[in-house]
Amino acid sequence: MDKEYIQNLRYKLQKRVRRINSSDCKVFHFVLKQFWGFLNNQQLFIGIMDELETKSALVKDDVEKLFSSRATVVFDSEEENASASYLVIKKCVESQNNNIEIQIAHNYSNESKHNEALEAFKDIFIEPFYEYLDEKLDDSGVILALLRKYKHKCEWFQRENLYESWFKNTQRGEKLLALHLYEYLQDQGVEFSIEPTSASGEVDLVSAQTTKEPLIADAKIFNPEKSKNKEYIAKGFRQIYTYTLDFNEPIGFLVIFKTCEEDLKLTFANQAQMTPFVQHNNKTIFFLVIDIFPYDKSASKRGKLEYIELNEDDLWRNVENKEKNMASNLENGK
Repeated sequence: MDKEYIQNLRYKLQKRVRRINSSDCKVFHFVLKQFWGFLNNQQLFIGIMDELETKSALVKDDVEKLFSSRATVVFDSEEENASASYLVIKKCVESQNNNIEIQIAHNYSNESKHNEALEAFKDIFIEPFYEYLDEKLDDSGVILALLRKYKHKCEWFQRENLYESWFKNTQRGEKLLALHLYEYLQDQGVEFSIEPTSASGEVDLVSAQTTKEPLIADAKIFNPEKSKNKEYIAKGFRQIYTYTLDFNEPIGFLVIFKTCEEDLKLTFANQAQMTPFVQHNNKTIFFLVIDIFPYDKSASKRGKLEYIELNEDDLWRNVENKEKNMASNLENGK
């Protein structure tokens, strides 16, 4: 990704963290809310925080104890500490209690004065969260933000060209759209290899496997008239989920190009900043739907929206059926 842009964003982050660290107890809560607002106006930070959100289930109960009692909690790993810090700051910002940070700080500090106790809150929660954001600016923590930018680019500026590319050659259209995605990621500085062989077959895209956190992504078409229905999307999910197991990676991305008028409604339990995701067995799969259908009418004149619903039961049913078929083939010696 553009190094100057990252450096500028890092400078803005540093300035706001310095402001938090220099704020006294009278204004700390409000400065923290302003900091949170800044983060949620930056797509890269939103993407990083969304990934933290998916990892927060393991620390959620402990964080709740910080707010429901005078308990103090210490976390074993840096990642758990970062997830907990994210949740604590989020809950503080959403709280109507302007002194909530001070109350938590006193649980961790023996200091009687608010400002001195508040230093504990900064050390335990603000600094680890800041360090995590800063470090993730340079790795795959920004992938979700990049994919959101790609969605906007396709839908706002390249809808007709991409649809025409698919429509003229529907047999290879999915591959052509996938290559367009890969080209974009390469332009953003993401290093990857295309279609390496895994134990389960070939995944469309795995970022350079020498990196600490390789990117696992797949591109699929949604168009029921072309047999690219919700079962086809469920199959794509199964492939991505299997690849995360094969490559021992916690996160995968399923990019869906919608080339029909019908909407694809994803009814999942989890959603981060308008990006649905599914979690199972310590794996998280994000779903990003890109609408490239060239509507001939404006949204206000299209009439009732027709949609096809895809829920988590549909996804896991496909996984279970595949596992049963594999088990049956093994029993029959196939």
